[in-house]
Amino acid sequence: MKKTLLMLLFLSLLAGSVFTQSKTNGLAPEKHEENWSDMTYFTVPVLKVLESREAYVVFYLKNNDRTETTVIPKTWAKGNVENPRKLKFRNIKNPAAAYMTIVSKNDEFYRVILTLPLRKNNDLWGVVEYGTKLPDLDKQNLDDVKQ
Repeated sequence: MKKTLLMLLFLSLLAGSVFTQSKTNGLAPEKHEENWSDMTYFTVPVLKVLESREAYVVFYLKNNDRTETTVIPKTWAKGNVENPRKLKFRNIKNPAAAYMTIVSKNDEFYRVILTLPLRKNNDLWGVVEYGTKLPDLDKQNLDDVKQ
């Protein structure tokens, strides 16, 4: 009796999985290469952001083993029709989950998105020492940040 019940249970599970699999195969949309995007991105965790009058200095983890820095000019946050803005901010509440997204279009720098707490009273934010000269304030891309 037990063997019969176990055999029926096994067969019903097997049949159910076969029918379920055959139904879901037709639901996936077809993928066409002409619809693929030419935009790519990668993210890096952000440890600290220092603000100065002209730029943001971002400390981030590279390959999760060493700390690197980059300078992002504040002028990138302003944009117009001819030159769209290169810097965007996204707000999150947890400073431990802060990250920087670098977006490329046709393998050229397109935009950087900083996802971090926007309130400056957070420990993630800091201030560059007054009088410190920052390098690369006129740069046009973030080629110094590699994946």
